Amino acid sequence: MTYFFQKGTNKQLIVAFHGTGGNQYQLLTTTAALFPEASLVSFLGNVGKAENRRFFAPTKNGQLDRTEFDGRTLEFIENEWPQIETTDYEEIIFIGYSNGANYILGLLEKNPAIADTVILLHPSDLNYQFVGLRETPRILLTTGSQDELSLAGDLVKLEKQLENHFTDVELLIVDGGHGLEAEEITRLKKYFK
Repeated sequence: MTYFFQKGTNKQLIVAFHGTGGNQYQLLTTTAALFPEASLVSFLGNVGKAENRRFFAPTKNGQLDRTEFDGRTLEFIENEWPQIETTDYEEIIFIGYSNGANYILGLLEKNPAIADTVILLHPSDLNYQFVGLRETPRILLTTGSQDELSLAGDLVKLEKQLENHFTDVELLIVDGGHGLEAEEITRLKKYFK
């Protein structure tokens, strides 16, 4: 999996995963607004191309192909993530949008200690399977009240599921649909200050 890297000036490392059809540059503006001094590594999904590019196969009838999904997330944890130098950073923040957020949830299933903070922008409730109870990472989920892909009701269920396994989980619902609106970025900035 290829990625874009940008060196920052502080001890934070942002690890970004784009949405369907995006690329390794999709979240640059968002991450710069939220964490302007952080270093950034932003991955390019290796499933599909152009407007179909993603990190794992599309769902069928709202269901994951569990074998394919588990294979993709395990491949990242075993092969991709160890190649990233993390020892110089005091905080690792994973951020993903839509397909990228769902991919992060799959990574958390297999390695819940992979990050200190996780930001899930417009994820979906895809019947994830978590075990145990952990104090980290801190998890923030967002969606829009009019989002037809990341339904607010489903995100409330996902928030409750995550709260059974992580002690610091918060859901932010903003106006709008399945996109990153200015209000959402403004509220995220306040959250992280």
